[in-house]
Amino acid sequence: MSPSPPSSSSHAETLLSLKRRIAALEELNAELHTPAERKSNNQVLEGRVIRRLVCLTERVEDLVSEFDRRTTLGTTDGSDDEAFESSHTIENRRYRSYKKLVMWCPSVRMLIQSSAESSELAGMCNKLNRSADAARGDDTTSLKFTVASCVREAIRNYHPDYCVTSYSWPSYLYRDGHYDTKNPTKGLFKGELLVKAVKHIFTSPTSAENPSASLSLCDFPKRRRTTGERRTRCDVAGLLGMKSIQPRAIAYTAVQLRFALSSAGSWRIMDDDFDQEEFYHNIVDYFELCPSREATKEVENLLLWWNQQVFGRRNVSEYRPQKTERLSVVMTSTAR
Repeated sequence: MSPSPPSSSSHAETLLSLKRRIAALEELNAELHTPAERKSNNQVLEGRVIRRLVCLTERVEDLVSEFDRRTTLGTTDGSDDEAFESSHTIENRRYRSYKKLVMWCPSVRMLIQSSAESSELAGMCNKLNRSADAARGDDTTSLKFTVASCVREAIRNYHPDYCVTSYSWPSYLYRDGHYDTKNPTKGLFKGELLVKAVKHIFTSPTSAENPSASLSLCDFPKRRRTTGERRTRCDVAGLLGMKSIQPRAIAYTAVQLRFALSSAGSWRIMDDDFDQEEFYHNIVDYFELCPSREATKEVENLLLWWNQQVFGRRNVSEYRPQKTERLSVVMTSTAR
């Protein structure tokens, strides 16, 4: 009995699989032929994304190890809910950060998919880590200089209007610094100082000086460039490819601002009783782990507000794409 010919669907699946493999090999081949200097520059730029949009303190190799662990256990092939089955909060946070890492740092994803030698992966992780920490250090120094000394002095003297502890949201996260006990989310993450700090880091220091968004406490002073700084045509958000505000950018800036307002002279995770990393994750969880549809809608509206504050009319199609099926052109075509 002669074997039955393979079905057309089987041929189509095989062809599609081969096309995907060819595309992956072509992408890898292009990467391998990229000059070493250009690859190094790309890794430096991608490294500066990590602290700002991926995670505050985790090392790149630890995030990749968490992905490898879940791959071995077979928990990365299902839905997001299945991937979060771990009972350990730290492991779940690390895996969520890994997914942000491969989204913002394509070279990491390509190297993992290429089955590269462990030494090559370790070398790239070291470069990314150094670049990530350098970017955080630059932002720390810049904000420490910029935040008005009058505000810092009030906090150092433990003024009751500037209560900053690790057990509550700092007042600078709230609009007008006011916390409503009956409505705890009212004005949360709409603090004027926080908005100015985000603009200072991600768009430009001059955008934070915009008088249309004047700060009631005191404005950021104008900062002169040092001899080592170069004027660039693109702001940090543009260099990172960030066309809409990211929750982790808000969390990162909130930590940087908290440090700038403190009396600490050097960066550290634990500042007396204040845990900077836990503070960061509390903010990330507020945006990314909404407990209900109502909370999700609140976060969507909050992010829309943030995009309007930071980007204005720029990138509006990115952060609030139009629903074309409801517009007149589509409606007219449907009715014909």
